[in-house]
Amino acid sequence: MKRLLALLLITPLLAEQPITRLACGSCYKPERDKGLFKVIAADQPQLFLFMGDNIYGDTDDEKVMAEKYRRLNAQPDYAAFKKNVPILATWDDHDYGLNDAGREFPFKETSAKLFFEAFDFPADHEARKTPGIYHSKMMGPDGKRLQIINLDTRSFRSVLPQVKEGRRKVYVPQHGPEATMLGKAQWAWLAAELKKPADLRVIVSSIQILATAHRFEKWANMPDERARFFKLLKDTNSGPTILLSGDRHLAEVSKMEKKQSGLSYDLYEMTSSGMTHAGAPDDPGPLRLPGTFTRSTNYGLVDIDWGKKTPAVTLTVQSKEGKAQSVTKILFPES
Repeated sequence: MKRLLALLLITPLLAEQPITRLACGSCYKPERDKGLFKVIAADQPQLFLFMGDNIYGDTDDEKVMAEKYRRLNAQPDYAAFKKNVPILATWDDHDYGLNDAGREFPFKETSAKLFFEAFDFPADHEARKTPGIYHSKMMGPDGKRLQIINLDTRSFRSVLPQVKEGRRKVYVPQHGPEATMLGKAQWAWLAAELKKPADLRVIVSSIQILATAHRFEKWANMPDERARFFKLLKDTNSGPTILLSGDRHLAEVSKMEKKQSGLSYDLYEMTSSGMTHAGAPDDPGPLRLPGTFTRSTNYGLVDIDWGKKTPAVTLTVQSKEGKAQSVTKILFPES
């Protein structure tokens, strides 16, 4: 009841007041949290984006998954945090249920039900009415309207074959109409969302969109789908947009210049992954901004300055102690 009352008090403010700071992160194990959500709370975000691997379910057993979500919500610092800060979440493979799984995972409907319950989605929420968990939220007054789009890169993604190269398995890039990241219905939904009036959009993908160099899951494993994403941003005239992602157990900021994407602005992506455990190998790609990489535990901050005709955005990778590891400032061209 206290949680419900808190949300009833907080949610109207999201529609009325401009969002000037949100926090984000992924890859979280409650049993390893040594006060991180206290640190994030001290940054005073108005919103927190859980971007996947919010628990490590790794199961097709409903009772096991439900128990792991129970432990998440019972974690004292997280429980205190969510009473005061609204949380918007998407999932990745480990809270979906199986490492690197896509649409072939048979447990996905039950997994979605548990996800919705764990993150307090109302019974009549639009996301509950369709397969998958994709959803969006519009916040702030006219002229300072922020749209958060949470993609589901699991429920509809076609199978990614792997081949062995030496001692490692690597994904084989998939081309053609049968290869899909989002599925037909979610692509249509995304197009409709991008046509809604917004002054700034934040698109959350659990796996990286811009990065191309590493051998793990990424949109670049489906080059046609990645190109389709950029084309959709252009065709819908999406306006100022930034990307957020997780999954990789590292943090970095990538930048695709407008001459490469075809957009009217440079496209930035902040990957913030490894809230309680990190240490992935360093696979620097051509789009990574120098000085933004860390393999230490981290979370992200997005600060929005609404003082000009187009919003100015600052992306900060934070350490577990709440210290800035890298700061990236973004200015969008005036339309």
